[in-house]
Amino acid sequence: MDTMHSASLVKIEQLSRSTRLFRFEVGEELVFTPGQFYRLTFRDGDGDFERSYSFGQLNLDSSQRYFDLVISEVSGGRATALLFNAEPGLLVRLRGPFGRLVLPEGEHRQLFLVATSVGLAPFLPILSELETHRHDAFESVHLLLGVRDESEFIFKDELLQLRSRADWFDLTVCYSREKQVHGPWTSLGYVTSALTTFDLEPNEDFFLVCGNPHMIDDVYRELRALKFGPRRVIREKYVFAVQEKTAVKGELSSKDQALLQRKMAQYTQQIITED
Repeated sequence: MDTMHSASLVKIEQLSRSTRLFRFEVGEELVFTPGQFYRLTFRDGDGDFERSYSFGQLNLDSSQRYFDLVISEVSGGRATALLFNAEPGLLVRLRGPFGRLVLPEGEHRQLFLVATSVGLAPFLPILSELETHRHDAFESVHLLLGVRDESEFIFKDELLQLRSRADWFDLTVCYSREKQVHGPWTSLGYVTSALTTFDLEPNEDFFLVCGNPHMIDDVYRELRALKFGPRRVIREKYVFAVQEKTAVKGELSSKDQALLQRKMAQYTQQIITED
């Protein structure tokens, strides 16, 4: 059962030109399974609004006091306007956890973590859990990360360090707008093209996919063609919230206002989990 908590912003770190890490302090341990998200309630000059964010902390021990959000700037976004101009001390409420983007039970041959941009966030605590407790359940773990260029490769040092010390972990960073590779762990193109380089077994391998909805649809289409069932491909789409506008009273009928509210609810929730 989800429970309401409160938290205070204590740290802001610039990860790339458009992406920042926001660390919040809580007064009690937040229970969650690595990969899950919480729904946060913010308040600005127009009142309360809600967004959903995956926890992105690399150190699971810190979850007793802190949680990290990895957020990309969205032009015209209400959460962007608040968070990217916030100072330490900003208060939020949150409830959860939610989501099925978690490690599967049992043993499997290969585990694939596929992400674009800030879709990497839920995989950071998952990698921490794998290193400390769970990597023996898989013969190998592969992270496929899609970014536009080198400047958007966030958590580069941490991921390369994990690659160097963990023989079970493999990293492939796919650059869609670079002209040349930057190391043996890089590839040009999209993550879908990187899938063709692996020997995949639909009854033994498992996929967790998070990020851009188009990427997720493309990856799922490729995997379905290889006979992967939906229970072996868990997907979570990041949908950037549209800018909300308040309707002038009297301009819409009650029926139109109800329709508008349904559409706003559909598009303003940042994370959509697909069954």
